[in-house]
Amino acid sequence: MKKLIFLAFFSLYFCSLSFGQEFSFDELLNARKASYPAFESLVHSKGYILSHLESNERCTVFTNGDNVISYYTYYDGYNLKFKDRVAIKFETRSLDFYEHLKKQTEGGAKYSRTKLRRYTNKEYLEHLYRTEDASVHLFDITYKNDRKPYYMIEIYSIYQDK
Repeated sequence: MKKLIFLAFFSLYFCSLSFGQEFSFDELLNARKASYPAFESLVHSKGYILSHLESNERCTVFTNGDNVISYYTYYDGYNLKFKDRVAIKFETRSLDFYEHLKKQTEGGAKYSRTKLRRYTNKEYLEHLYRTEDASVHLFDITYKNDRKPYYMIEIYSIYQDK
């Protein structure tokens, strides 16, 4: 009986520990506003490690199992005033975690529209949401050669002059 109780507490501890290592919608929104060193500390604290750099080192990719988070900078040329912007992209294969993030997004952002896209090798749904200063895109993606869905959330600055 003692072993059973110990096993139950042990499994609950690791289940809560692993779920606590994921990101919330608010953390992703705040990560977009954070400096790169603060972002790096956040992802390291959640067990993510540096995977690689992309696009002439303007994008840094971190992984933790099947989950991927990226921090990238781009130039916003709204009103011909170029500004360096930050975007965050989080990718997962977990439908449960994607639905969890989607519910948090619905609670913290205003729904805009949904797009259905079909290409030769890929099809996806894109749900668009807006906050006061960010555009949030949730993707449900399927590739023809891999029928296992793939989920992604991207958070960008809204093009506005402040």
